[in-house]
Amino acid sequence: MKTSSASRNPRALRGRSLREQLARGLVLTSAAVALTVLAQACGDSSSSGFTDETPDATSSGSSGSSGSSGTSSGSLGSSSGDADVADGLAACATETQKATLLPLDLYIMLDRSGSMEDKTAAGPTKWDAVRNALKNFVDDPKSAGLGVGLQYFPLKHAGVPDTCTSSAQCPTGSGKCTLKACHPVAATDPIKFCDNGGDCGGQACRDLGTCLIGGGTCLSGDPQYDCLIGPCVTFTSGSCVDEGCFATDYQAPAVAIGALPGSAAAIKTSLTNQVTYGNTPTSAALQGGINQAKTFAGANPGHTVVLLLATDGLPTACTPQDIAGISAIAAAGKTGTPGIKTFVIGVFTTAEKATAQTNLDAIANAGGTNKAIVIDTATNVTTAFQAALDAIRGQALPCDYNVPVPEAGTPDYDKVNVQLTDGSGKSVVANKANAGACDPATGGWYYDVDPSKGTPTKISLCPTTCDKVKAGAGTKIDILLGCKTIVK
Repeated sequence: MKTSSASRNPRALRGRSLREQLARGLVLTSAAVALTVLAQACGDSSSSGFTDETPDATSSGSSGSSGSSGTSSGSLGSSSGDADVADGLAACATETQKATLLPLDLYIMLDRSGSMEDKTAAGPTKWDAVRNALKNFVDDPKSAGLGVGLQYFPLKHAGVPDTCTSSAQCPTGSGKCTLKACHPVAATDPIKFCDNGGDCGGQACRDLGTCLIGGGTCLSGDPQYDCLIGPCVTFTSGSCVDEGCFATDYQAPAVAIGALPGSAAAIKTSLTNQVTYGNTPTSAALQGGINQAKTFAGANPGHTVVLLLATDGLPTACTPQDIAGISAIAAAGKTGTPGIKTFVIGVFTTAEKATAQTNLDAIANAGGTNKAIVIDTATNVTTAFQAALDAIRGQALPCDYNVPVPEAGTPDYDKVNVQLTDGSGKSVVANKANAGACDPATGGWYYDVDPSKGTPTKISLCPTTCDKVKAGAGTKIDILLGCKTIVK
């Protein structure tokens, strides 16, 4: 008798408790943000590209220009307000460059476990609804320029048999054969497969099966988890439970990260050809996804790479299975070098949604993205999932810019200023020593490398300033070169 799908879904022992759980990361939108770099000019044309000395905003006087050498002089009066300071900086810069936002790449780790075949209220299965949303997303003109790569979970590890009749047939690392399970202490405990009582810490090791009347997974002879009516028909073959628990499998992409729209065809073809099966090896998939994102970021300096973990349930395979352990994987990915943020999208029934939100939020928060997006299967899942992808694209858009190089001379990193223009006018964004010095109230900007210790390659906006840029339609960031950096 073939292994029933229920034997691979320990949630059946717990009624309608959450099937599986996971997390993933995503994308960028900020068509509202235009970046123009206004480069040096106040100095002598034969010297550095950032030559002219512009006093900081605490000085007194007015801005202006004099002298046949082409130098400008003067200062910016603090009593005049931000607009006057900004005007003074603009007057100090006469060369204009166009700079580019640093690229954003998304590595998608997509759940294709058996429960993705459940129907949504709109009719399609969760799997079809999510696939259609992803296809729409990569075809969306707003996604142009975004790098996207893709992998699925679970994946069957090479050398693991399709079926087993004993754990001896499961290679090292692929776990036990799913024919016997320990008596769960609580109905919400994840199932633990076993060969004998010694694997169960004092609990009984029982034969797994399916109820002849009514279906559902059962533990033969277990007073609590046996069938209410009729016999428990035990399985004669199973599968190696941890067949998908090799992080290296998920590190290798099904579709390598590539910029849209060029990579769209490969992604859509891959999605079309995939089938659902198995459990949810969340920890292995998350670790492998973070590993791939780090590898790609290391090979592509200047790129911001994030992970998107999309799932329809709680983890049901691999160690760790608990949310705290999986959150620790996401946290380690965020704090490493390079740091990788993890975004999470979940698809759950109305009854499952509250519990799913709490658990997925923990993973997203640990991964640096604060909160997961949980979609109710009672809604149009295709529409809602695509909207979630759009939202993540906007949230993930980095506020990072290349340090512009003047047309002549050597950059002077002490003569760079950032100016923000929105509906209320122009304001100067203060320079900060590093990300840790960002002001949560007023924001700021900083270099990726302290100029006194190395050569900066990136200008980054502090979170408060970045949020302001993303939120305002028509908001513009200008980088002005040639005027003394304002740090207050």
